[in-house]
Amino acid sequence: MPYFDEARQKWRAQVRVGYRKHTRLFARKKDAAEWEVQARKELEKQERMNSLLTLSDFVIQYLEHAKQRFVDKTFKEKFALAENFLRWTGNLPVEEVFPQVIHEYLIHQAKTRSANAANKDRKNLLAMWSWGGKILDIPLNPVTKIEKLPHDRQPQYTPSPEDLAKVLAVATREEGVFLSCYLQTAARRGEVLRWKWDEDIEFNKEEVRLGTRKTRDGSMEYEWLPMTDQLLGQLWYWYWNRPVKDSPYVFCWDQKGRFAEPGDQFTGRRRFMDSLCTRAGVKPFGFHAIRRYVASMLADTHQISSKTVQRILRHKNLQTTERYLYNVNRDLRGVLGLLNGDGLTKSPTAEPHTGNKETGDSYNRQ
Repeated sequence: MPYFDEARQKWRAQVRVGYRKHTRLFARKKDAAEWEVQARKELEKQERMNSLLTLSDFVIQYLEHAKQRFVDKTFKEKFALAENFLRWTGNLPVEEVFPQVIHEYLIHQAKTRSANAANKDRKNLLAMWSWGGKILDIPLNPVTKIEKLPHDRQPQYTPSPEDLAKVLAVATREEGVFLSCYLQTAARRGEVLRWKWDEDIEFNKEEVRLGTRKTRDGSMEYEWLPMTDQLLGQLWYWYWNRPVKDSPYVFCWDQKGRFAEPGDQFTGRRRFMDSLCTRAGVKPFGFHAIRRYVASMLADTHQISSKTVQRILRHKNLQTTERYLYNVNRDLRGVLGLLNGDGLTKSPTAEPHTGNKETGDSYNRQ
């Protein structure tokens, strides 16, 4: 309660929270009493917040986990979500992040960005709170009460056989070998870039190994696939003619770059497809579009079942595959053999059986 301070001739209000004591002088006893009530509420709230897990601490711990667990692209997506969400909510205690707070954030993202972007944020928030429940014992996941926002899925561009043929026609021999690795395996971009001669290429067994981190725990998962005759011929050619003989990587830098030495692994080749498409005079498309092209060709042209295409694309969920195509099962080597052209030989020599070395015409048979 307030008391009259004889020395100051004023009423002194005092509030003790924990080990800390707070005081203030007032001319009137009534004002001092009202301040005590309000100050006690604020200080108790602050004390309680200091003892609770805050949203910023939660986010930092989750991002440390995500940095170790996920590929760089996924981590950057989660990092961007964390920045946007913290900017929107402020540093609340985690237990005060109610479903309404998240719902309002997602609606704002849908208005300022898109419904699809909001749904991606919802997915990452759901994963973050799920991790928090397992590791930090956060009792409730508020994101589970929020449904996805409706949105129209934009059709992804898949090149026509004619456009792909134009790209292959302008490709150099090295570019043709590199493209063939995607056309003959339907691989993701990083899967081919990670190839090592001793670990991922089995010439005797005529198999290649593809690895991805698209797993629940972010660990690498590998699968061996049979080579087509054309891919075997291409890789034999490249093995004997690769410019950097002592590099373990199948595709690597052949000269010093700004951030790389000869023999270092390619990590992206972001301008590779743009350059080829520009030279060919076709609508730009990327490595993932080649993956969709292979899936569509197998399903539409060769009438391969979606279940078999799923095995080739290595999707965990058939619905993911069906987004690539809309069309039993056969031997996998026979199915992949449909991707062959009319004929690179299997001979392990420096030159393939047919085709023009400079233009890569031998690849122009899809």
